[in-house]
Amino acid sequence: MIIGLLIRLLTFPGVILDAYFNKITCNYLKIELLQVNYFTITGEELPVVHEIPEEYSKTFGIAVLPFTIMSLISLLLFYVGLELFPNSDFLFVWLGVSIAAHSFPNTTMGDLLWSNSLKEVKKGNYIALIGIPLVIIIYIARILHYFWLDIIYGFLLYYLVKGESII
Repeated sequence: MIIGLLIRLLTFPGVILDAYFNKITCNYLKIELLQVNYFTITGEELPVVHEIPEEYSKTFGIAVLPFTIMSLISLLLFYVGLELFPNSDFLFVWLGVSIAAHSFPNTTMGDLLWSNSLKEVKKGNYIALIGIPLVIIIYIARILHYFWLDIIYGFLLYYLVKGESII
């Protein structure tokens, strides 16, 4: 628990942006917000509490858009750091890894996507089948969180931009 708190403190830009981009996504998709926590100490509190969307596209959007946006911002930060400050890009690496590490959806979002995907498939919306493997990925990512997958993901994005092999 102490290590988790220390990681959250060291990666606070990602914690804050996770809440912010979840909030922005809810606003964009016209999903009513009930609560926004820009910094959660234990990581167990939800950064954003919102109404449960009735439309599947909104459920899918709130599960995928923040992850996508934060991953793209991380890639952009790595690129700017490497191109403009190649000898002193530590700040950009720290920011990019911090943001990427907090980009994954939480299991609450996975649960919602799972139930709505199954509901939609039963109604004949077979496009909703794409949500099922996404939920599996969300759950695997949450389990691997305990093995630092979040931080590793950030560094994988960095090495992708840097163009070097990590092996």
